[in-house]
Amino acid sequence: MKIKILGISGSPRDGNTKMMVEEALKAASKIPDVECSQIDLKGKISPCIDCDKCPVNPPQRHCQLNDKMEKIFPSLIEADGIILGSPVYANTVSAQTKAFMDRCRPIVREGMLLRYKVGGAIAVGGGRHAGQEKAISTIIDFYLIHGMYPVGLPLTLQIGAAGLAWRPKAISDDRWFWQYQGRDITAFDEARQLGSAVALMSKVIKAGLEVFDPRKYIEVFKINKNMKKLIDQKD
Repeated sequence: MKIKILGISGSPRDGNTKMMVEEALKAASKIPDVECSQIDLKGKISPCIDCDKCPVNPPQRHCQLNDKMEKIFPSLIEADGIILGSPVYANTVSAQTKAFMDRCRPIVREGMLLRYKVGGAIAVGGGRHAGQEKAISTIIDFYLIHGMYPVGLPLTLQIGAAGLAWRPKAISDDRWFWQYQGRDITAFDEARQLGSAVALMSKVIKAGLEVFDPRKYIEVFKINKNMKKLIDQKD
């Protein structure tokens, strides 16, 4: 059974967040039959303008904005698991990450197309407690409203992988002492835990869906003709 894991870096530069996502994907790729790919949001997408036109013409086109998000949608829909990483700006996710979240509105309206996928969260801040938890919680909230299953770190008992880096590439130096095993844990260790967890749980969920598919019994939100008519009348 083939599994696809998509890693997304919400950083405006090729730095610490991207490195964390890459480490997570390396670990995920070691699980049998797991295929990994990565997307950087840097310079690719614009914010949602709340035009209320989506979906435009799926599956050929989902959003009326003309940018790289149209190339990201298929990867999201095809993925079994998603690992989303963000640097911490103003105590939460970056503008690029938030724009990505908002731009996923079309695939909610098309029928909750991310439902039953697995999600993992990564955040990198400038201090040990510099907003990583809030950024991770924001990413998890994004997963939950899409009907996804967020996973945490099974060994260090955290809700996501949190790194500390205040300069480019400094994430390689981040480590903390974990008393339960009596050894240092690095930010990359956390990322690898997360990548493995997302890949393994994606396999479990996909295998379960092949045995019993709850989508046959659950009404899924989807834009219908009456709602589309009301939306068009707003203009």
